[in-house]
Amino acid sequence: MILLGIVAALSIQSNGIVNADFSSGMTGWPRATYGAEPTVSIDNAVKHGSTPSLRVSCDQPTDTAFGQDIHVTPGAFYRFTGWVKTKNVRPGNSPVFGTIQVQLPGGTSTLSTGHNHEGDTDWTQESVYFVGPGDGRARVAMFLFGWGRGTGTAWFSDLKLDTLKTEETPMRITQEPLCPGRISPMQYGQFIEYLCDLVPSMWAEKLYDGSFEGLTPYKFRFTAETDFKEKPWYPFGQANRLKVEQDASTFISGAHSKRIELSEGLPCTGGIAQDGVALTKGKACKFSIYVKGTGGKGHLKVRLFHETAEYAVTTVPVTADWQKVSATLTPSATTDEATLSISFEGPGTIWLDNASLMPVDTVGGWRKDVVKVLTEIKPAVIRVGGSVLDDANLGTFEWTDTIGDPDKRKPFGAWGGMQPMGAGLEEVVQLIQAVKAEPLICVRYEKKTPKDAANEVEYFNGSVDTPMGGLRAKNGHPKPYGIKYWQVGNERWGEEYWKAVPEFCKAMLQADPKIKLLSSFPSDPLIKMAAPYIDYTSPHQYDVENLSGSLEELENTRSMIKKNAGGKAIKLAVTEWNTTAGDIGLPRAKLWTLKNALDCSRYQNLLHRVADLVEIANRSNLTNSFCSGIIQSNRSKLYLTPTYYAQYLYANFGGTRPLKIESDLPVNLSPDTSATLSDDGKWLTVFAVNESATDVRRIIDLTAFGDGGRDAEVWTLGDTQKAGEPDATNSFAAPERIVPIKSTFHTSGPKFDYNFPPLSITVLRWKLKG
Repeated sequence: MILLGIVAALSIQSNGIVNADFSSGMTGWPRATYGAEPTVSIDNAVKHGSTPSLRVSCDQPTDTAFGQDIHVTPGAFYRFTGWVKTKNVRPGNSPVFGTIQVQLPGGTSTLSTGHNHEGDTDWTQESVYFVGPGDGRARVAMFLFGWGRGTGTAWFSDLKLDTLKTEETPMRITQEPLCPGRISPMQYGQFIEYLCDLVPSMWAEKLYDGSFEGLTPYKFRFTAETDFKEKPWYPFGQANRLKVEQDASTFISGAHSKRIELSEGLPCTGGIAQDGVALTKGKACKFSIYVKGTGGKGHLKVRLFHETAEYAVTTVPVTADWQKVSATLTPSATTDEATLSISFEGPGTIWLDNASLMPVDTVGGWRKDVVKVLTEIKPAVIRVGGSVLDDANLGTFEWTDTIGDPDKRKPFGAWGGMQPMGAGLEEVVQLIQAVKAEPLICVRYEKKTPKDAANEVEYFNGSVDTPMGGLRAKNGHPKPYGIKYWQVGNERWGEEYWKAVPEFCKAMLQADPKIKLLSSFPSDPLIKMAAPYIDYTSPHQYDVENLSGSLEELENTRSMIKKNAGGKAIKLAVTEWNTTAGDIGLPRAKLWTLKNALDCSRYQNLLHRVADLVEIANRSNLTNSFCSGIIQSNRSKLYLTPTYYAQYLYANFGGTRPLKIESDLPVNLSPDTSATLSDDGKWLTVFAVNESATDVRRIIDLTAFGDGGRDAEVWTLGDTQKAGEPDATNSFAAPERIVPIKSTFHTSGPKFDYNFPPLSITVLRWKLKG
């Protein structure tokens, strides 16, 4: 151990990397290989300058990388550089090849990555910029191939780590367009899917399992011990005389009703009940249920109560045949702990189906508080899709089961959670249009035909003279919805899908020639086959912390379109994005943190820079969803996550014209900055994300906009407790810990210093003269 320490000390360079010039062979550079073993050597013949290189070669598929954990200053800014040369590099299925990266220790996450080098390339310098993580630990790495296997040879040389002084480097905001495109407001889109309690958390229904089909466990978790769970129905009253079971022989919808029998003998009272009903004093609710029965006193008693406190009570009649009965219940108090009981006096038997307790005051059945905060972030486009749409293993979704009379709809599960019957696809579209957004509907591909997709388009967009438009009118909505954006399949890939997309598109365009069509995941063959029909192709990006990797994927898709689309200007719609998708368990909590808001905002800045390519982007997800929802709600209230407020700032204050920023540092570092101009030229807005744990002072130069001073409106999103914790978040107990704070900032001239607080998003907004 002592001897190894001496060797490492002798090899360490002034920049903090052990054996950066490979003068001590492979000391300090452990290798990770999956697949074929490569040939590794120090090459004194192929050099960059006078420095020997590391040569890595394999003619069989391999996944090989070298990494070294280093110590850095938290919050400091760094540039990791290295020279790369390649020969006959064929990446296969590897997304990372012939390049360098900076990661968290152990390679658990990518902080920044260099450009890939494919085929034969001469010596090229790669520079990777990053901020020192909070614990002062990072990992520098060299990749032959990563997260996939390829073949070929790569050389690495002249590795170096530099500390950058940002306060001495001005940011010059110019009037020069950054790219030819405009920033579409649809870059601030949101995403709704049938995922556990996502849709139920927005729907105003207060009862669970109103169809009495039974509750099922989620196929997802965050904290298994405390995760939200629907409340079940349970026997109520004189339970020793009760028999409660599902009955498949008679029902209104689904496959069952609830049969409740009070045994023969002396009079008794019983039924079923459900706990955890949230009530607001004076806010009336409509109770409704289908019921039939024999024996008993001919009525049901419906109560809202908790222990000895009774909040509302009513009776509804029971007849021998199914009938829908209803009553208004107005609570006398506010509580989250009410019990709703449905009981009758026996002996006798009753059957129940489709129970509901819905507030009278809703927006088409949706919670008014949810609609309010959703309207305020101006999403412009909201996508409806998700895995349950195209994966029968995750649910039983069929859009045709969700339209028409809600009482006759077929209940379905999604990732385990039963979905409320009233919140069908048509109601979701109505919600989206109520908040003045464009719906983006993903049609099912799995086990479906082009005719099925065309029928869906015709239902929502066709005139009443068409078969499906006539059905829509019969269901109570004669006016077409005019949905413009339609996507074929969710997360689809492969030859069968590629060949099917043109046929789906042709059928859908025949139903409505005015629609815009999106494919699922982009590929060379897909674009080649579908280019005449599609307007967008749609990658999903769930590792947006890795900004350089995300940008490379977008630019690679740009090249793919240029190569295969025959000159058609196909755009990108990133129809799902976030910092992670698959984290299960406690790591998923990152999605509701301040850190997530910072990462998502840096990605929004990136989207500004590629506004000519990316027109639509839908952050995943909208509500709850085990931490990923920007809106978190329970049955009575909600709070907003830091990322909600970040999305609010961009959607409300972002301009449409991205401006070029001149600086000797990358614009995505210290802080990550985007400058935009409003379409009318009256407002200049600068978004700045400081992800470091320290203040960052920069010189801002606005001389391109005149010689005078500037009064700026400022919004700063950060931790009001100033705890220095990137994983801080809001909660029901502290809903406004992380919120935007508005202030003003005055300068006497066009060039000035500005101090960006640690772990913050700053919006600087100037009204321009002339």
